[in-house]
Amino acid sequence: MLLEEFENVPAVIEPTDRSIRGGGEICDTIILSFNGEIVERVKQFEDVYEGGYLTNLNGRLPWYIYEKDGSKVAVAIATIGAPMVVGLLEELKARGFKNFIVLGSCGVLDQSIQADKIILPSSALRDEGTSYHYAPASDEIAYDETLLLTMEEALNKSCIEHIRTKAWTTDAFYRETADKVKRRLAAGATVVDMEASAIMAWTQFRQAKVYQFFIRLIMLTITIMSGMQDMKKEKQML
Repeated sequence: MLLEEFENVPAVIEPTDRSIRGGGEICDTIILSFNGEIVERVKQFEDVYEGGYLTNLNGRLPWYIYEKDGSKVAVAIATIGAPMVVGLLEELKARGFKNFIVLGSCGVLDQSIQADKIILPSSALRDEGTSYHYAPASDEIAYDETLLLTMEEALNKSCIEHIRTKAWTTDAFYRETADKVKRRLAAGATVVDMEASAIMAWTQFRQAKVYQFFIRLIMLTITIMSGMQDMKKEKQML
């Protein structure tokens, strides 16, 4: 299998081997949001200015710096999908950022998860390709416990309710079939996303500090999926 060819050696092209296209001011910490509306709102704050940017064939990828009482934090869009976001993390780390806070939404497989809780992915099923280039092949990968405890401590101090759970990370958004949902639930996954397992693998490989959490987006339940399939069968019989 091609995905079993992990090699813990330098690659032909490393993000630190060349001048990263872009420039500007950096700080220690950057918040990467998969939700573009959050970044747009942050841009409207009085103490926010464009700090710098990366460029690729898609165009310009800016980050914005919020400065308050002598402290600075950068905010930028997180590119969707495991290959894209890991490539982004590689280049941002090469530019000099040290701490990465990654926030986004996820689909929910388990109806018991309440909508008002922050979700911390403590492990993930690796149903994507990127992670296999950063960690040996396995069905699952675990989040760094030290980083998890740091996030939990910060959330507890702010009295923000949160849970730990296992994610199912998949590349194929439109191929989440009913049977796959059942199997992933049986394997312990309660949410589904497109990046977590790859981010965990990258974090371990690069020994980076990444703090990722989810906000619930949709309910992807066996009941709904099965119901839709039953409706299709009934239509075919008519």
